[in-house]
Amino acid sequence: MSRKLVIAVAALAVSLAGCSSGSDSTIAPAAQNSQVAAPPDLRASMEAQLGFPPKPDAATTEAYLADLKGIDPGLVTSQDAESLVNRGRDQCRDLKARPEKEWATVATQRFSTKQADAPKIIKVVRERLCPQF
Repeated sequence: MSRKLVIAVAALAVSLAGCSSGSDSTIAPAAQNSQVAAPPDLRASMEAQLGFPPKPDAATTEAYLADLKGIDPGLVTSQDAESLVNRGRDQCRDLKARPEKEWATVATQRFSTKQADAPKIIKVVRERLCPQF
């Protein structure tokens, strides 16, 4: 190994060791323990790459919830809005990823509803959350 390479590797090791020391760090303790959330644009981009539609705006969310309530009022009263939107977005992803014959079964499980309501839920999900799917 050349002398320059040995020095570079040693310097890198020292700098990495300095970065990972717990108590001598200049970073505030609260910052060390906090989790860094992905910026909204990055999160949306990652979700899109995974096959999820974008999060709906407030008006679309209200219309989606009203449509679900029209199918079965128990769907909306038993869940919070964000949870129902996330379930709908998950269903959208499944519309792309799964064969059509599985959609109703997955919707029944995901929304904890009757099998007969699954096609109606799928229709609402497609109309409100992912019309492009």
